Amino acid sequence: MTSPHPTPHAPDVLTPDPGATALAWAAEAVLAHTHPRAPLRLERVTLDGVTYSCAPDPAALRLNRALAEEVVMVALAAREAAALTGMPAPTAGRDARLLLDCALTDPDERETLDAYLSVLRGRARARLRRAWSEVQVIAAGLREHGELDAAQVAWRVACAQGIRATLLN
Repeated sequence: MTSPHPTPHAPDVLTPDPGATALAWAAEAVLAHTHPRAPLRLERVTLDGVTYSCAPDPAALRLNRALAEEVVMVALAAREAAALTGMPAPTAGRDARLLLDCALTDPDERETLDAYLSVLRGRARARLRRAWSEVQVIAAGLREHGELDAAQVAWRVACAQGIRATLLN
C-alpha cells in the first residue's frame, strides 16, 4: 500500500513507473471530481493524463477567486502526489503557474505569485492526504484498465468513501 508521506529515496530507473504515473493522475482526477465546476469536469483519466470537458476561461478565473484556486489546486495535484510519494512528477498536464497568473489582475498580487502558489500547493497536499484512499482506488483502476471515464471515477470514489466510513464507524 502506498503511503502519502515522502520516501527517503529516489527511484533508480529513468523510465516512469506505471504505478507512480497512475497514482499521480489519479490524484488529479480525485481532486477534480470533488469540484464539479465546468473547467474541472472530467471526461476521462488515462495513464497519459486527465481530460476535461472544457478548458478554464481566463476571464472566469479573474472574476471568481475561489474557482481560480480550485483550478490551480487540481492542476498541482499530480505533481504534489508525486512529491508525497517520492516519485518523479509527470511533465504533462495543466500549468498551475500560468493558470494562477491569468487569474491575478493586480500587479501587487503578481509580485506574490510564488508565495500564493506555495499556499495552494500546501492546500492541495492537505486535500490529497485526506483523500488518499480514494486516490489509491482510482490508481488501482487505472493500472487495471488503463482508462476510466467520469462515471467510473465517481463510482470508485463513492466506494472508497463508503468503505472508509464503514471502517471508521
